[in-house]
Formats: sequence, structure tokens, C-alpha cells
Amino acid sequence: MKQMQKEYKTIDFPPLTEEQKKELELLDKMPDNEIDLSDSPETDFSNGHFYYIQSSKMPKTSIYAKIDNDNLAWLKKDGKDYQARLNNVIRWARFNNCPITQM
Repeated sequence: MKQMQKEYKTIDFPPLTEEQKKELELLDKMPDNEIDLSDSPETDFSNGHFYYIQSSKMPKTSIYAKIDNDNLAWLKKDGKDYQARLNNVIRWARFNNCPITQM
């Protein structure tokens, strides 16, 4: 059975100006606690939650996988959309260079 792949448009942002590049370089060198976030939405990561922009829907592939019951219970404890949470856990692990080892 051939799976249909959905096409998504990418946003073609204009290139950064030299002024924007300099501002980003300054922010990169600045300690996090000195960056003014007063105009940013409040986010609390103290409980370990992390979220990704849901509007940037990525193409998906259905797979069959076995998962330990305790992990599944943990993913389901906040209600439906546990599969999205699983995907976010995997994405977080990938972005944070978590090693993949075989047991």
C-alpha cells in the first residue's frame, strides 16, 4: 500500500539585515539572565514541559511500535494527544543530542 505524502509550503523569509545579524550576535554573547524578555509571552519550563509550534505541521508516517506500559501511562496522564507528546519527546531528545544506544 503506497502512502500519500502531504506537501507543505515553507515560508520564504527575507534574509536578515546586517543590523539584525549584529543584534543576534550581541544576544548570543550575552548571559541569558541579562536578556530582556519583557515583551515575550510568559513560559514556565520549571516542570520540564516543552512545546513546539503546532502550526508548523510536519509530514507524518504511521508506524507500528511497542512501548512500555509505564511510558505510555506517563504520556497519557495529561489526556488525549499522547502521540503528539511522544513526538515532542523524541524531537527534544534529538535536538538535545541524546545518545541512541541499543540495550
